[in-house]
Amino acid sequence: MYILGINFGHDAAAVLMHNSKVICAIEEEKMSRKKQDFGWPGQAVATILKQNGLNPGDINHIAFGGLNWSELGRNEIRFRFNKSRFYRFLEISDRVLSYWGLYKPKISAANKDIFQHFLHQYGFVKANFSFFNHHLCHAFSAFLAAPFSPDMVITADGYGDQDAFNFYRNSGNNQLEVLRAHSFKYSVGQFYSTVTGLLGLRPNRHEGKITGLAAFGKPSPLLEIFKSLFFYDTNGVFRRLPDGQLDNWWKELGLEKKLAWRTKVNLNAASEHGSHYARNAHVLRAWMERETADYSKEDIAFACQYVTEQVILDETRSVLGHFFPGQKVKIALAGGVFANVRVNQKLAEMPEVEQVFIQPAMGDSGLALGAAYLADLALNPAANPGKYAFDNTYLGPDFSAEVANFVQELPVGFLAKKMETPSREIARMLYENKIVGFWHGSMEWGPRALGRRSIILNTFDRTVNDSLNQRLNRTDYMPFAPSVIDRAAKTYFPAYDESSYAADYMTITYDVDPAYHEQLQAVTHVDGTARPQIVHRSNNAYYYDILDEFEQLSGCGAIVNTSFNAHEEPIVSTPQVAFKALEQNRIDFLVLDDYLISRQ
Repeated sequence: MYILGINFGHDAAAVLMHNSKVICAIEEEKMSRKKQDFGWPGQAVATILKQNGLNPGDINHIAFGGLNWSELGRNEIRFRFNKSRFYRFLEISDRVLSYWGLYKPKISAANKDIFQHFLHQYGFVKANFSFFNHHLCHAFSAFLAAPFSPDMVITADGYGDQDAFNFYRNSGNNQLEVLRAHSFKYSVGQFYSTVTGLLGLRPNRHEGKITGLAAFGKPSPLLEIFKSLFFYDTNGVFRRLPDGQLDNWWKELGLEKKLAWRTKVNLNAASEHGSHYARNAHVLRAWMERETADYSKEDIAFACQYVTEQVILDETRSVLGHFFPGQKVKIALAGGVFANVRVNQKLAEMPEVEQVFIQPAMGDSGLALGAAYLADLALNPAANPGKYAFDNTYLGPDFSAEVANFVQELPVGFLAKKMETPSREIARMLYENKIVGFWHGSMEWGPRALGRRSIILNTFDRTVNDSLNQRLNRTDYMPFAPSVIDRAAKTYFPAYDESSYAADYMTITYDVDPAYHEQLQAVTHVDGTARPQIVHRSNNAYYYDILDEFEQLSGCGAIVNTSFNAHEEPIVSTPQVAFKALEQNRIDFLVLDDYLISRQ
């Protein structure tokens, strides 16, 4: 039984499951080289099939993460499948006619016929297909991938299938019970992404920069202003500007005159709640522009981060008190909000929480994983949940077979040599303050580089942050993260213990022991925290041995690990893509498995 899980929206991705085991997972952007690529992940699917010796006709079932057929107009579905300008023109025409009140794209079960048409066109003639709720996919991606049995799962993002922030209880037999579901109208994820846009960054992409910038801010009256957006009752947390006020605020803030005609046209989504969500974002942005005019970017980011933390923590505390009174619980998290490592740290520090796991592909690419899990459970309801759990995230394709031929065809001016003792030689380069692009084996699944597609260097000089950020064209206030050998983790991060699984995937921050701030200066942020990846020999021996050799040379069990890509580029995939970083002088040396490539 082969199941293909698909995310059909932004952060398009594909997951291949064979007999209830995930055997490959990849985001489309890593193959197409288009950041946050969307729609049908054609290149990712083709790569997965090729790497596993399969044809489209071998796939038994295709599971879509999200109720896409009921969210999108017919021409938008067509455009997402084949990306043609013709269907893009028709999709825009639908929105223009809707804006003029002449036509509203219809959503009906007949939309499923379009999916079937394209799947057959692409050769998936034997596969059945199904759609699963967006937040349920997030929930199951964390619930079943967790290395322990979670008592509760929390999902939070901008919105998906009308929800934005949900709580689920493990009710046994691979089932989740909804405890509270919060409508997209009150989204804390939209609040955070709106601040991202307000500060001149790209919403749904650069939220991590707000987290980094917040550490440079300070408390101000803006805290109370942002807090006033949210209120609570026994049914959950709500954000102001709900249905009854949206039109009034739209007029009061002058958006009918302020917004460009093209923007207003684009607000006319096929689904009513899609249009509502888009209008709500513009109302919120206009309100923020008015309220934040006298504050610095740093203080706005600080207030945004603080209020987001408080909303998530307060509602989690409320749910735990009502449904799990007096208990310590294990929780699993997914959804784009939980890319926020500071939020994750605050949740882990709650006295009511015993353990935390964040699904490594916590954003919408992870919907492909959740959809594959749900399809497998539907086809095999008696499955043992333990067999789905992750022990590492190296689920991407492996292009190592291409390396030997590639190094024989290097351009003039570059030299390749096969290292005799790779870990020792790489550790020596790091000790000598070199910047190394490290490429090895199968790719990581998710947005973090975890020692397979990483740029690595030592932690001893904070000024390297400036020089490397310049070479990578990255924002200067974004902190680098460390890879830490497992035996040193407790030393550097006193709150860490062996059950801190989130740290294996660089999805949580810890306070750094002040005694090691100097040694770890390149990875310790201004607020005294770091976002570590704890490295175990059992799942990445090559990378572990580099850390081991480096510790013997330097006395430090950590190195800088930043993702192997320039700003606004996806993480590198093939040897050819990795080599471009050396050609462009973004790194000093390139490691391709056991080969060291340098300039002559």
